[in-house]
Amino acid sequence: MAGTESNWRQRTVWTRTSAIVLLLVFCMGTVASMAWLVLREIDELSTANSDNLQWSLAQADVEFLKFELAVNEALRNPENLREVRRRFDIFYSRMRTLQRGEVFQALRSEPEFEQSRQGIENFLSTSVSQIDGGDAALVDALPAMASAAKQVAADVRQISLSGLAAFAKLSDQRREEVVQSLVRVSIVLAVLLGGLSLLAYSFNRLYRSAEQNALAAQRASTRSRTVVEAAADAIIVCDDDGHVVEMNAASQNLFGYSRDETFGRPALELFQPPSVRGAVLDRLIKATEDSENPEAHQRQVETIAVDRAGREFPVEISMAKAEAAGERVFVAHIRDISNRKAAEKGLTEARDRALAGEKAKAEFLALMSHEMRTPLNGLLGTMDLLRDHKLTERQTDLLDHMQSSGHLLLGLVNDVLDLSKFEAGKQRAETRPFDITRLLDGVVETTMSLAAASGNSVAWSWQGEPDAQVLGDSRRLRQVLLNLVSNAIKFTRAGTIDIEVERLPGQEDLVEFRVIDTGIGIAPENLARIFKDFETLDSSYARRAGGTGLGLGISKRFVGLMGGEIGVESEPGEGSMFWLRVPLPVEEQASSNTTKSAQKTPDADGVARPLSILLVEDNEINRFVARAMIEAEGHTVTEAVNGKAGVEWAQAQEFDVILMDISMPVMDGQEAARAIRAGNGASANSPIVAVTAHALPEEIAGFKAAGMKHCISKPIDRKALLGLLNELAIRTGQPEPDSIAQEALLLDTNILNELRDTLGATQTARLIGKCINELDTSIQELAETATDDEVLGATAHKCAGSCSSFGMVAMRRALGRIETQAANGSVKRQDLQALASVWEDSKLALQDWEATGETVSRLTRPA
Repeated sequence: MAGTESNWRQRTVWTRTSAIVLLLVFCMGTVASMAWLVLREIDELSTANSDNLQWSLAQADVEFLKFELAVNEALRNPENLREVRRRFDIFYSRMRTLQRGEVFQALRSEPEFEQSRQGIENFLSTSVSQIDGGDAALVDALPAMASAAKQVAADVRQISLSGLAAFAKLSDQRREEVVQSLVRVSIVLAVLLGGLSLLAYSFNRLYRSAEQNALAAQRASTRSRTVVEAAADAIIVCDDDGHVVEMNAASQNLFGYSRDETFGRPALELFQPPSVRGAVLDRLIKATEDSENPEAHQRQVETIAVDRAGREFPVEISMAKAEAAGERVFVAHIRDISNRKAAEKGLTEARDRALAGEKAKAEFLALMSHEMRTPLNGLLGTMDLLRDHKLTERQTDLLDHMQSSGHLLLGLVNDVLDLSKFEAGKQRAETRPFDITRLLDGVVETTMSLAAASGNSVAWSWQGEPDAQVLGDSRRLRQVLLNLVSNAIKFTRAGTIDIEVERLPGQEDLVEFRVIDTGIGIAPENLARIFKDFETLDSSYARRAGGTGLGLGISKRFVGLMGGEIGVESEPGEGSMFWLRVPLPVEEQASSNTTKSAQKTPDADGVARPLSILLVEDNEINRFVARAMIEAEGHTVTEAVNGKAGVEWAQAQEFDVILMDISMPVMDGQEAARAIRAGNGASANSPIVAVTAHALPEEIAGFKAAGMKHCISKPIDRKALLGLLNELAIRTGQPEPDSIAQEALLLDTNILNELRDTLGATQTARLIGKCINELDTSIQELAETATDDEVLGATAHKCAGSCSSFGMVAMRRALGRIETQAANGSVKRQDLQALASVWEDSKLALQDWEATGETVSRLTRPA
């Protein structure tokens, strides 16, 4: 910093000195030029030009007088005519000189002089012809000429006087100009003298500044050498050829060489082993040469160095370039990073061990949760089957306690599994329409018996205007509310638990749920830790209630997953209020199809018709429980002990439904489902239901991609299973939802009507026309595309998006089926060919709607 300031000052002094020198040179040149002008003017004054001029004017006057005397003599004696002519010619010559001479230029500009000269000119012009005539004519003209000469004499005299006055004035002007020039020269000389004084002062300052700079440079050099010598890093300076010219003490200690041993020797040969020699440093040198100020990552590199004893060790090199006085050097800062590398290796190994431990823990939790579900499935399923038999009151009570304990254990397993899934980053929020009223009714109904056992009552109510259907993750919201209500029941005796729900004002679509109890409350010091995992309150109720302390921690995670927040307010002895706010936008257009289909679905207790069911399950207990549940409803069950056996049964025999376990030896459920769908067996088109303990959204999507359109979780709930079977029983013999050749619904007019209301009839018609033109070509190309073409799936996906925008349900589903088949590599030629027929029907239906608005003649296809 000091060196930079010193250089700046030196540059400033040199700049000022240069300016003064240039000014002095300019002043000296000005003085020289002005001196020359003064000398020239003095010289002009010293010449006899003005005297000659005055003499010429006086001589003209004299010559005129002589001419006039000659005329008078000729009047008395005609023989003197020759003298008259000679005197006339002399006077005439004098006047021509006054008229044309450059020295008389100034006189001719004087009005008096010019007027007199003009009179004389007229006289001369008149007399020329007489003078040049014969003697007789001249003698006759002499009297008139003498008279005219007397009149012109005054003009001749006036010319002399005017000339003398003008020349006197001109001389005065020249003397004034000389004086002014001398004054200017004096001023310039004074400036020159001042400039010389400033120059002397500047030279003095330059001298002092040079002394200070030299001293500062000496001090900076001393400081720099001290810094270099005291640096912990090795510093090596090389010339342009890579030879060592300087090194500090740290370099000597690091590599074991002295300065004398390294001076002038190639740095690469001294400090790098042959295995890495050159490549790294060449890159560093190239980076410094290509850029004046390279980035830090460009001039830093890690490599291997070698010392005098041959020991190789890791180093970090930072290279910089410096140029001064035409000499270029490279400065390398070298740091031994052996300790850092050892520490990094230790940290990496510790991290790997920690990650391996976390992975092992997550896998252990997932595996144990899954393995615990298997016996739980057998226990709970067997208990459920026991209720089909006649039991005594005592046996029914025991069975109730057993099932309650089993469901409690299942809840703990689910909590641990949810926690492991969340920690593994596999949890994703779902967005589906649901009814808040039904959800809260279910929560109250589920917890009512548990609350009654503690003398509590559970109720819920809307605060403000109630909503119809909303969009959100109903499954996780229900679990959070169940956790909160269950906690409230644990810590409340003979009290009330109220659930309040309210839509908050604002643009965030937030809905607030409040679970309010009249229990023991929570101490302020415990509020901050109740949402932590495995935290339980140390109170008598808490010890009686027990629990793992996972419920609230999982609830907080679920609320965060849904984009909301959760909190608590409590007063010891007064009760607690747990609140959560989650975004739940209102579903503007509730699906009427859901209601209609729900009305047509038979009750779980009823049976549509007996089904032939293939049960693919590797666990014998699970097969026993599921078989008993299914056969109790009048269905026929065939068992397969693994996925491969299930594929063989599906190829050999037609089943109405296939229940497919996911985790099985030999062949898992997804692979088996793909094999069944890809083959041409008897059950290739039968509905396949995935039975799994892992029902994550992304896993369900994988099940559907494998051909399993339905999913049921373990442990199997009897009502859920029978309800699904009854629904499938109604569909058996009817067209499959994904069947291309027998699609029923062509258009969803709600989508089209909404599109027309939003864009207007004209814009909608234009877009429909454009869509039809594009799809005509694309569908034709799809029908002619090879089944193994790589672009088949992408083209089908693009067309399906257009169909979805215009409510072409049948076409969208048909294209979706093609897309799924393309992803699995099992596209069927007949499905591609069937696209043309579905497209023609969809196009006619779309055109009918466009023409008539509400026409439904082609909105459906005959089966």
